[in-house]
Amino acid sequence: MNFFRRIYSFDYMGHKKWWFALSAIIIGAGLISLFAKGGGNPLKGLNYGLEFKEGTRIAVIFTKPAALGDVRAVVTAQGHPDAVIQQVTNSSGKSSFQIQTSTLDPAHQAALQTALDQRFSIDPQGGWNLSLVGATFGHQVVSSSLKAIVIALLLILGYVTFRFQWKFAVGAIAAELHDLLVVVGIYSLTGREVTTATIAAVLTILGYSLYDTVIVFDRIRENQPKLNRIPYGDMVNVSIWETLTRSINTTMITLLPVVCLLLFGGATLKDFAFALLVGILSGAYSSIFVASPITTILKEREPQYRKLKLAARPEKT
Repeated sequence: MNFFRRIYSFDYMGHKKWWFALSAIIIGAGLISLFAKGGGNPLKGLNYGLEFKEGTRIAVIFTKPAALGDVRAVVTAQGHPDAVIQQVTNSSGKSSFQIQTSTLDPAHQAALQTALDQRFSIDPQGGWNLSLVGATFGHQVVSSSLKAIVIALLLILGYVTFRFQWKFAVGAIAAELHDLLVVVGIYSLTGREVTTATIAAVLTILGYSLYDTVIVFDRIRENQPKLNRIPYGDMVNVSIWETLTRSINTTMITLLPVVCLLLFGGATLKDFAFALLVGILSGAYSSIFVASPITTILKEREPQYRKLKLAARPEKT
């Protein structure tokens, strides 16, 4: 009981420097890892999946029904556990898959084709198409994702400015950037493979982080006219206490299916779930410990709140 009383009466804004220091340590470690592993180029400091590398791409159609898991088992047995396999729609109704592996020599190509044919029977009418591909697809995904992130941040900046104030928007953008850097840094530190599912998860994280931040901001806006006689930092503390239960419940409920995907999902789902797990935890943290303190610092520079803060200092000493 004492623990819960403390977290619901803790002076969060009075310890801003500690939150900033913690975030700086985590982000700093990630950036050091990115630059170290990338030889000075942070974009090369991640462990990219096959979608971002040169390799062999195979389009195969089977005459027998085939499940994704069964196809993956055969491909893995041939020595390609990291292959990217996707089931695609076929107008003929036959089982059709796209398989991408590291670059295969003719012997490995023939061995894989024979194994799949024996198990599922490859359609003799154009059921096996093999091509060598470069990393252009992955580069296009990264380029498009960066553009999407920039556009999303600009839209968030405009939305939060319109709904609240530009000082709130600065805090929200800082929280979004914080979460992106944390996720990228964790991936670099752990060496976990970055796939297209990871990119999709990172874009999803932006929306969740903003939602959690807006919950706190909305309560701050509601409390401003009611608590306009106390320092701004104290008013933000009250707003956090009032929304803390909702934030905790939302985070825990959101994490339940994500953890299940991480534990029991397939390889692609696990990539998606891991990025979501890191991003959701970071988003829950940043809404309270990044967005709110930065907004508080900016608002406390306003004359009316500066006076209240100065007037309250003797009382706290």
